[in-house]
Amino acid sequence: MPIAHVGPVGPCSTLRSFNLEFRTGGDDLRGNSEVIVWLRTTNGDVELRHVWGRFADHSSNSKLVTFQNANWGANSCSITGVSIRMVSHPEWHESTGNWNMDGFAVQGYSSTGAYRYSLSRSTANKRFTGSSPWWHTTG
Repeated sequence: MPIAHVGPVGPCSTLRSFNLEFRTGGDDLRGNSEVIVWLRTTNGDVELRHVWGRFADHSSNSKLVTFQNANWGANSCSITGVSIRMVSHPEWHESTGNWNMDGFAVQGYSSTGAYRYSLSRSTANKRFTGSSPWWHTTG
């Protein structure tokens, strides 16, 4: 995970796919929990495909995703940040899940595969809980 970079890489381009990198701390993301990522843009928020756990304690996990709708796109120069929400789907015998996200990065790619956007937070340090399920960052 890069230390820090935020913003477009090269000329403004319509992004179609994304590599999401999650660094998990001392509390895992359960297999029955999901992470929802939105790109915040000057034209409104755009939802990416949901990512499901399991992310083990003290691990790094990369997921290649697209938008919820394959026809959607976002201009690399219009992105103003990212929002992340953890949704726990506990079994009857479990309490609501928690998750420690210690780092996050996203790289955006055009339809031709050109690398055109990057955001990295190597020290995100967010504890997601049932009462605190959101994290936001600018960039």
